[in-house]
Amino acid sequence: MPKRKFRDAWLHDEGFREWIRKVDDDDSKAYCAVCECTMVTEITTIKRHQTCRRHTRALAQRAAPADQPPPGVRDDDVTRAEIKLAAFLADYNISINTIDHLTLLLKDIFPDSAIAAKLSLKRTKATRILHDISQIAQEQLHISMRDNTFCIIIDETTDISTCKSCAVVVKLFNQVSGKI
Repeated sequence: MPKRKFRDAWLHDEGFREWIRKVDDDDSKAYCAVCECTMVTEITTIKRHQTCRRHTRALAQRAAPADQPPPGVRDDDVTRAEIKLAAFLADYNISINTIDHLTLLLKDIFPDSAIAAKLSLKRTKATRILHDISQIAQEQLHISMRDNTFCIIIDETTDISTCKSCAVVVKLFNQVSGKI
């Protein structure tokens, strides 16, 4: 079956022109600028995409006016709360999947809190936050190890299923806290 090609007439069509784009390197694909996804260039697929839930929600969010933050709440406060929540999960070795429910729970428990109302922390964002925190911690550790004397402790073991593991521990003196 031959591939359908993108029609330039769709760029001028009343129903499609706001969101449909041509894919430069593949004329058998169309791009939705609202959902940021590609699809095959069949009219039924394009019409179906236009009415799908994901597209209609994204279109509604795009058309909605920007929310004004509640008085006294800055985006910095919300960001700080999201970072602390993600760090809490990592600190206590709690599954990252918990954050989806924890955010909803906090909004329910603290309905009068403007910060809780603006929380939008899910698994993907929490994972990204933890990744960024770990990168910063690694950089700080690297600088500290470069500037100070340290020792390395290595311990290798094999468990009953003959699976080998190796633990590497670095001990160094932290001049800021005054501790090893």
